[in-house]
Amino acid sequence: MPILHSVFFYFGDDTPASVQDEMQSCILKQFPEIPGISNLMAGSPEGIERDVVDNDYNMSLHLVVDDRETLQRYQNHPVHQEFIQKFKPYWKSIKVFDTAV
Repeated sequence: MPILHSVFFYFGDDTPASVQDEMQSCILKQFPEIPGISNLMAGSPEGIERDVVDNDYNMSLHLVVDDRETLQRYQNHPVHQEFIQKFKPYWKSIKVFDTAV
């Protein structure tokens, strides 16, 4: 069963604005190298003001994989691991949602 993998990144207050652009570029240019990923998207909040909309995150990543095995390969892939090592120091927190679709 396909899985929608969504990650919401919350940056520390002292994170330079350029980091968000660099992260998005890295996701969109390097993550397609990881086998089994489809429907890859990344961006910042649109800023829509409604009671139910959370605009507190700084960037989100969304991708679809075929199954749990593919998701695990993505998690362990060197491109993903390098991404984490490079950008983790800027994250105050992250939220991950894996949804069966």
